[in-house]
Amino acid sequence: MKKEDLINLKKKVLELKQAGEIEKILKYDTPYRRLKQIALEIPDKPALLYFGNIITYRQLLTLVDIAAKGFSELGIKYNDVVTMSLLSTPYGIVSFYALDKIGAVMHMVNSATSIEEIKHQLDIFDSKYFVANDIFYNKKIQEILKEKEIEKVITISLLDSLPQGFSIDKTKYTLIEKLKGIKKKDYIGSNICNFEQLLELGRNSKIDLKEIEFVPNKKVTVASTSGSTGNSKACLATWEGLDSMLQVMAMTEEGRFEQGDIMLVTFPLWIYYSLLNMIHEPLSLGVTLALDPLFDPKNIVKRNRQYNFNHWLTIPPYIKKMTDMNKKTDCSKWKIVLTGGDVLTEKVKSDGDKYIQRNGGKTSIGQGYGSSECLGSFAYTYYDNATTGSVGIPCVGNKFKVLDVETNNELGPNEIGVGYCYTPARMREYFGDLEATKHNLVMDSNGAIWYNTEDLMHYNEKGEIFVDGRIRRIALTLDSNGNPTKIIPEKAKKIISQVDGVSKCEVITVPDEERTNRSVAFIISDDKDENIEELKQKIFKYCKDNLAEYMIPKEILSISEIPLNSSKKPDFKALEEIYDLHIDSLDKSKRKRLIK
Repeated sequence: MKKEDLINLKKKVLELKQAGEIEKILKYDTPYRRLKQIALEIPDKPALLYFGNIITYRQLLTLVDIAAKGFSELGIKYNDVVTMSLLSTPYGIVSFYALDKIGAVMHMVNSATSIEEIKHQLDIFDSKYFVANDIFYNKKIQEILKEKEIEKVITISLLDSLPQGFSIDKTKYTLIEKLKGIKKKDYIGSNICNFEQLLELGRNSKIDLKEIEFVPNKKVTVASTSGSTGNSKACLATWEGLDSMLQVMAMTEEGRFEQGDIMLVTFPLWIYYSLLNMIHEPLSLGVTLALDPLFDPKNIVKRNRQYNFNHWLTIPPYIKKMTDMNKKTDCSKWKIVLTGGDVLTEKVKSDGDKYIQRNGGKTSIGQGYGSSECLGSFAYTYYDNATTGSVGIPCVGNKFKVLDVETNNELGPNEIGVGYCYTPARMREYFGDLEATKHNLVMDSNGAIWYNTEDLMHYNEKGEIFVDGRIRRIALTLDSNGNPTKIIPEKAKKIISQVDGVSKCEVITVPDEERTNRSVAFIISDDKDENIEELKQKIFKYCKDNLAEYMIPKEILSISEIPLNSSKKPDFKALEEIYDLHIDSLDKSKRKRLIK
């Protein structure tokens, strides 16, 4: 987007008073065409940095065009559904823009999703193509794809696009590929090809592939929510939604992003926050992306020295890790350090701000709020003197209100109720779930559609938003590859309750040094004489088959009854205290007989 056009748009939008008006003045385009616009403007500027390899905007666009032809040669066409499970590598980003050029629908899947959840998602979508990092293409996935009659599989290696020569990162990725990657023999006589083979198809293609003009209400991407009520929901986005996110964030960050700035990108592509806020928006504004697809927070000093980045969108546990290590690093070029996904406590923020200042930085750590339904960021502290504890004010063009839980009346400042978000950057629907769509996307009397967050929130006199609690109990964790994701206690409870021998179950989350948070399950057995250890092993086995690995309980505790609060609902605070007693008993070899 041209700077003068952006400034003029922002001026008009700031004059709007009513939700829904912005949608009448935005002009939309496709992600591919946005990339092409900036690539033609700054062709020789670096677009991607990958451990020493530099890919310019011209080279990126060329790779996208070749890959688009390669995908077309495999039979992928307009509106075909392509299932994707990709990390933030150069070829992962190329895949997104190439498939968008064709007009395919990208169904994005978390690699750590349980086998049953993947089956559930593939049942919803008529997908015949699968694009994934080869470390995710394991035997179980191969069996599922065969069962679901997936026609073509394209794998991407972590080693693709790495520079020649020795490096510690290359050695690490080579070892990971050896342990987890698909074997060469599996490519022979099958429907599988790697990305280099796909590019070769594109280079040799005779297809005259035309870029698609913008089409209103076109289905483009699907990303799943965390599934806080037991099942994940598929958030379907259109070109209007994706391009609205670009424009909303570009207006909000006007003057904060400059062409040539460098953003560290560490999150996978299967969530809107990373796909749009960390990849598409900065690329469209001429920002260089420094990629680290299997990021370890212990390497933050190394990555800062290696990439010399200006922007880092991250999570509070990574900030805490940085300050706990207390290693010196040059923060003088840091402009935006923004956290989301979990509560940024006053201590973590204070320690982080002091760390940055000690190391020559002038910025402070920000906090944000967003969701898959809003396609990523909705609000954040992009202004000076943000109130401690706030997740910021709505981004330019977005609006926020709080409704009373019982009466649905709109509340004023400092009154706690259910938060509702308006943004032109919203999903079109929960694909295949009309009831949930009607519940969470609510039209007001003026015809504007608001997202019901189901979070308890309030705002102050400055319009800053505060999250007071979650109606849905969610906690941030890290999967086995170190990618940030979320534990859904209700989902784990639902699965464990299906195990024969379990009478009742409740699940809480507890702090964990390695994973940030882990789940702990409390069970009541059907049969008091049943061997509890055997029942626990049965539960662990069932969880392994039916839950994402990061949601499998760290421990299962058998108790005589589930404590209840005054409202006769499970008392999660009391369960936390029981768990603390359990931990204390392990340390001191004594405990009360609360736990069998």
